[in-house]
Amino acid sequence: MTALAPRYRRVAVYAPSASMTGGPELLHQLVHEIRANGGEAAIHYVPDPLAAVPERYRVYDIKTLATVDPAEGDCIVVPETMVRRLPLWSPAARYIWWLSFDFFQSRHRGRAERILANLYKEGLIRCLTRLGTRHLFQSHYARSRLLSRGMNGALLSDYLLTGAPPDDAAPREDLILYNPKKGIEITERLRRQRPDLAFLPIVDMTRQQVEAAFRRAKVYIDFGEHPGKDRLPREAAMMGTVVVVGMRGAAAFDEDVTLPAAYKLAIDDRLAARFRALIDAIMADFPTHQAAQRPYRQIIEAEREIFAQQVRDVFFVAN
Repeated sequence: MTALAPRYRRVAVYAPSASMTGGPELLHQLVHEIRANGGEAAIHYVPDPLAAVPERYRVYDIKTLATVDPAEGDCIVVPETMVRRLPLWSPAARYIWWLSFDFFQSRHRGRAERILANLYKEGLIRCLTRLGTRHLFQSHYARSRLLSRGMNGALLSDYLLTGAPPDDAAPREDLILYNPKKGIEITERLRRQRPDLAFLPIVDMTRQQVEAAFRRAKVYIDFGEHPGKDRLPREAAMMGTVVVVGMRGAAAFDEDVTLPAAYKLAIDDRLAARFRALIDAIMADFPTHQAAQRPYRQIIEAEREIFAQQVRDVFFVAN
C-alpha cells in the first residue's frame, strides 16, 4: 500500500452527546478510521462537550475535544443536522457529512413555517458551499438530492461491526420483525390485513436481544423513509433474516440497498397484494429466499474496507 500522510493537521468531528443511534456511530467510526491510519482526529460532543464516550462506542479508538479552535491546516466535519454550527468562513477546511437528507428538511407542522425554514436552510447550505465548505455523502440517495441542487462531493459510507452470518442450524420461526419508528403507518396497515401472521416490534431491546431476535425470525420489514443507508436492514441481513423494504429514499437506489428487486416493494395500491404473496413465499421456502439475499450480505461484509478506502481518499494524501 502507498504510504499516506494526513491531509489535515487535526480533524474535529461534531457528534450529539449521549446519543446511541446509527448516525452518531458513523461519526465515531470516522474518528476511529482516521486515527487508525495515523491521522489526528477527535469527537466534539454537542451540546455537552464534556460528555463521556458512550459505552457502545468504546470499541472504537476515540479521543474527545472539549473545545474546537480551528486553525489553518485543521478540518471540521459536521453531520447535516449540525450545519448551523459551521462558521461561514474559517481557516480550517469544513465538511458537511450528509448522513441523511430527509431529516435536514424542516418537519414543522405549519406549511408556511416549514417552507420558510427550508428556504433558510437551503440558503445557508448554498452560502457555505460558495465559501468553500465541501460535502460528503453516506448514501447515493443523499448525493442525488444535493446534485439536483448543484452540489457535489465524495461518498463516505459506513460499516457494521456484526460478524459473519449464522449457519442457521437452529430452526427459524414464522415471525416478522419491524422497527416501530420506521414507516409504522404502512406496517400497521399490513398487519391489520394479515392477522394470521406474527409481528414483533424491535423496541426496548439491547443489542444482544436484537441480534437474538434476528436469528429467530424469518423476515424483517422496513417501510420507513430510508433517509440514508439504514443500519437495521443490514444488521438483519447479516443475521440471516430475509429483508423486505419499501421503495423509498435510499432503498430505491440499488447502489445503497443492493437487495434483489423482488424484495423491494413499491408503496402503491398493489402493496398489500404483493406483500401477501412475497411473505407467503418466504414462509413456505425460507432457505431459497435466504440464499437469494447472499449477494446483499456479501456486499455488507465488504463495507468496512470500502469505508476505510473512502476515508483515505478524503483525509489522506500519498506521501
